[in-house]
Order: sequence, then C-alpha cells, then structure tokens
Amino acid sequence: MQLRTGLAACAVTVGLVVLPACGQAPSGPADLSRASSDVVTSGDCPNERAVVRRALGRSPVRVDVSGDGRPDTVAVASRPEAAKPCRAFVGVRVSGGRTYSTHLFPLAAPLEGLRARLVGLPELGDRPGAEVVVDTRAAADALLAQMFTLAGGRLRVVRVPVSDDGTFIVEGGGVIYPHAAACTAEGDMVFTEAAQTRDGKRFRVVRRTYEAGGHRIRLADPTVERATVPVDRLLDRFPEYGMHWKACSASAR
Repeated sequence: MQLRTGLAACAVTVGLVVLPACGQAPSGPADLSRASSDVVTSGDCPNERAVVRRALGRSPVRVDVSGDGRPDTVAVASRPEAAKPCRAFVGVRVSGGRTYSTHLFPLAAPLEGLRARLVGLPELGDRPGAEVVVDTRAAADALLAQMFTLAGGRLRVVRVPVSDDGTFIVEGGGVIYPHAAACTAEGDMVFTEAAQTRDGKRFRVVRRTYEAGGHRIRLADPTVERATVPVDRLLDRFPEYGMHWKACSASAR
C-alpha cells in the first residue's frame, strides 16, 4: 500500500538524521560542561554505567545536547538478555563534561531479541539544543518511541499528553488506524491519528499540535484539527505521515 511504503522509507531517513540537541540545566551550560568523568545514571541498573560507556565509545553521533554550542555524543544501548527496566538505555556524553544516562520506561523495553535505536533529535521550543527520540522496539506494528531531554543535571523523559507512560507512536499502528508524530518549524509537537472509514475509501483524521516550552519541555495548549481525506491523499494532506523531524532539526557538525 502507498501509505505503508511511504512510512517505511521515512523510517530509514529518520534513522540517519542527526541534529542539534537539548536543554540546559537550571544554572546554565557551564554546570553541565564541568570537566568530570562522572556518569550520572538512573540508579536502577547496576551495569548501566559500563553499558552506556561502551555504547558512547562506539557512537558516531555528535550533536549539541547541553545547549552550549559544542557537539556532544549521543548513543542508545541495549542488553536484550537483561530484565526490565535494564534492557535499554539512552546516554549523552557532554563535551568536556559528564556522561548522563537513563533506562527506557519498563513497559516499553524492547521485545525479546530486538535493540532500541536512535530515530530523531528534534529541537523543540525556543531554547538551544534538541531532544533525543528513541525507538523502544516494544511494538510489533509501530515505531513506539520515548523522548528524552537533558535538564536539571539528568536525562529525563519528556511527558506527552497522548499517553500516560511517556511513549508515543511515531509511525505505524496498522493501515486501518495509522498514527504519526512530528514537529513544526516553530518547534511544536504534532500527534496525528486516523481511522479508515467502513468503505475503506477515506480516513477520518485528528491532528493535535502542542506548544513546547519550559526548561524541561512541557507540551500544552493543543490546537486540534479534524478532517476527512481520501486514503490516497493522506500523505499529501498530513505530511507528518511521511516526514517526522525535518521541520525542526538541523545537521550536526
């Protein structure tokens, strides 16, 4: 189907996007950039420090995560054989400073034998830097993601209004009820869901666009748009089904 083909192509594209990164701690970039070999972890997994350090040592991703204009290192690490929540981690090594890591939401750990992966680094709100979007690999028919931000001296999950556990569907959910997530050039977040009509000819679509603001990135004040479109016009009318982070991302140095 045209929709499924477009989404699959997008998944490859998004996986290659590297962009600037996330927010500053309350006292400013200087605190996050202190010369230190310390690793600030979630504290829940005894092997987290070693697993994340190895992943960061292999990672080619260099982006500004602390907001000080210097490229930091970002990585996603997985231990498929480990118990939840210690099966997957996201890590950031700040240039000239500390390393920060945390695990994914326990109920969104990768399925057995799969590894979590980095799929986007969108810039949200009006502050420097970008957030880190991770494909949890916890769903068979969808790219189920979590978004993380570096704030207050640790990596934190960005809470999204569309779920209770901090996860959201970037793409997938089936050809009958497809979902999509994206961002705007203004740094707002977009969550869209559609339902195919009984005759299979149209989609009823609801798009919610949330303003992103605050030091720890909070999504609020949604603008809601509803439409009914022919099945073969979904990508044209709602481009978030084929392009997720391009509008608010920039290439790394």
